[in-house]
Amino acid sequence: MAKPIFAPKRLLLVHAHPDDESLFTAHVIAKAVASGAEVFVLTLTRGERGRMKLEELKGLEGNLAAVGAFRAAELKNALAALGVTQHKFAGTRAYLDTGFKINSWGRAGKPKQVDEMALSAVSTAVISEDIYGVLREFKPDTVVTYNRKGGFGHPDHKRAHEASAMALRRYTKERRGRGPKFWVIAESRERFDVAIGDESTAKIKKAALEAHASQIAVHAETYSIVNGKEVRYDRPERLRLSSIKPWMVLKPIILGLWSLPLGVLMAVAGTMLHDIHAADANKTPIGLMVALALVVSLALALRLLRESRGALYLMSLTFAATLLWLGSKSNDGDVVIAGNTNGQWWVYGSLISCFVIMAFPRLRPGSWRRSASGHR
Repeated sequence: MAKPIFAPKRLLLVHAHPDDESLFTAHVIAKAVASGAEVFVLTLTRGERGRMKLEELKGLEGNLAAVGAFRAAELKNALAALGVTQHKFAGTRAYLDTGFKINSWGRAGKPKQVDEMALSAVSTAVISEDIYGVLREFKPDTVVTYNRKGGFGHPDHKRAHEASAMALRRYTKERRGRGPKFWVIAESRERFDVAIGDESTAKIKKAALEAHASQIAVHAETYSIVNGKEVRYDRPERLRLSSIKPWMVLKPIILGLWSLPLGVLMAVAGTMLHDIHAADANKTPIGLMVALALVVSLALALRLLRESRGALYLMSLTFAATLLWLGSKSNDGDVVIAGNTNGQWWVYGSLISCFVIMAFPRLRPGSWRRSASGHR
């Protein structure tokens, strides 16, 4: 299958807040503008709940109108640096920035109190009306927004993706299947189809980010949103060709089901191994060690290779159920897993290992590699 090519003539980017267009798609915009494409940026909120990095602006925090006005002005300057002349805020209603909180698992989520005017509190269908209006007006051949998970998990980013897909389904149906290509921003460790960015677009990205000084700390070669996490300007931005079909929401669940039989197979294999001893004076329980190592390796692989714990949860569920079945007495009073020391180590040791790997807040293999990095 041929690799998708990103070569838009009329590019629409849907973003949730001012500065997202520069953080996530500045290289994409700069290259599109340089190639002669028409670019339209639709921003859904004015970033009213953004935290100000500059001390002299701290007094604005909490004043939603003032913060929104200041960030809208920053956005205007950033778009000028990017060479974008077509921009619009969502207009059916003035959506507010939801804000976000970091939960105990280290992931972004909705705040406990959500304003009724917040973007994430609005029906997806209502937001899609605004996006649909821009689609009909601008008639793009390519649309770019966040991925289904909202990048790092911001609720407004998720809503932007959902509303964009809904609007595109309606627009494409009207055009009898001849709708724009739908591209999403690929996060670190996600599959991507194109990587865009070089030294020439890095200069433009830096200028755009400098316009958002209230939110972004700008350095000579890098920028940062969170203290201690610096990103180079020339790091390419990655995009993935996506689908607007509604069943795509179920795809991660369907893909996770393959882990169900893994739990059964691992429980059976480990049970067969756990009571094997080495032929030495100490009768080393080599089979038990191998069985536990296999369980830990499988659990780690499921955590590291997938973006969620879903597959690990399903594997652990069938694994625990199979162990319970193998440890119960049959009609003849026999058990497969004996209640001896090896049996107890196998059952409790394997289940505790799975639980610890599930509960551990962050397991990111990318952080172990010099080349890996994330947006935030």
